[in-house]
Amino acid sequence: MAETKVAPNLTGIEQTKAGQSFTEKLSAEAMEFFCKVAKLPFSQQAVHFLNAYWAEISKEAEFIYVVAWETIKYADMHTKGIQLVYKYDEGNDLDFDVALYFYEQLCKFCEEPKNKNYPVNYPISQPTMLTALKRKQELREKVDVNFDGRVSFLEYLLYQYKEFANPADFCTRSMNHDEHPEIKKARLALEEVNKRIRAYEEEKARLTEESKIPGVKGLGATNMLAQIDSGPLKEQLNYALISAEAAVRTASKKFGGAAYSGTGGDAGAGSSAGAIWWMNRDLEEKKKRYGPQKK
Repeated sequence: MAETKVAPNLTGIEQTKAGQSFTEKLSAEAMEFFCKVAKLPFSQQAVHFLNAYWAEISKEAEFIYVVAWETIKYADMHTKGIQLVYKYDEGNDLDFDVALYFYEQLCKFCEEPKNKNYPVNYPISQPTMLTALKRKQELREKVDVNFDGRVSFLEYLLYQYKEFANPADFCTRSMNHDEHPEIKKARLALEEVNKRIRAYEEEKARLTEESKIPGVKGLGATNMLAQIDSGPLKEQLNYALISAEAAVRTASKKFGGAAYSGTGGDAGAGSSAGAIWWMNRDLEEKKKRYGPQKK
């Protein structure tokens, strides 16, 4: 018999006083849950946030995926000295100095003339330009919910969309809502695609470097490089993409927008709409880059 989950006890939630961090709003139980989510990879933090606030945030989801998520990954790669995306293992938070760089890059993106449509199409997603001193003060006093001296993607999202989101409300909406098995299956299928992409890109990079060597070895690498898209690594990547597409389609049909409590019934406030949107968007991007190219 499935264990019936009890609704989270958020006693201890208090009204935030002016100037105080959001942390004063969280009970011990809520803080534990919040910290657990904040330790997930950036993408999974985003999914938790989108699930909780899909009704309010759905129109801004594209900005979160294309701009904010890409920028925070870039900032994390920058501080870790990683230049190639396929070598990057997704992080979960940034220290304050790197968070300053993240906000700087975010503001720079939104101010570039070629991105002029973003402020128009996603008005509440636009970052506010601040001095480094003021930004660090804001990070410390308002953004850093759990006082760990770091900024998670979840903390950024909650503060950016604070007109309708806050940590206590996020916990109230999110606690007691597990990931549905079919959605987990689809997420893991997409993670398998990531593994196949890494294997493919690593071999492609190796052959590219080897092809620069004079003589027979370089010619052999050049020949192998020309055939890489019909080789076993690309076949395995194609198969992973097909499997992921099937898993995402199944999850979308069965559980898109539905709540899941782990007990077989409707969990109420929880939603899977954000997860379904994110997986479909991620699949679309992967197919665009690595799927069969239209002739």
